[in-house]
Amino acid sequence: MFIVETPSGCTTHDGYMQLGAHNHSIQRHLELNPSIDWVVVHWMPDPFSKRYKRVSFQKTAACNEGSPRTDNAGDSRPRDFPDQSN
Repeated sequence: MFIVETPSGCTTHDGYMQLGAHNHSIQRHLELNPSIDWVVVHWMPDPFSKRYKRVSFQKTAACNEGSPRTDNAGDSRPRDFPDQSN
């Protein structure tokens, strides 16, 4: 488990995902959780909102392109009324 200092305290993560944001110092966090082998680092993983799509999702999106049920080709017209024109 990794821990990094932030302006408001510290953040814990597992190298892939941020697990918690705490409003106390790293030293205090180490005192509160002595049974976990913490590694103090100076980096955090990117937030999920800034990550790339999963490979399996990319394959699914490519397979669904042009499908009338799951059109991922960028057609912004809703499918609720298919008989209406743009």
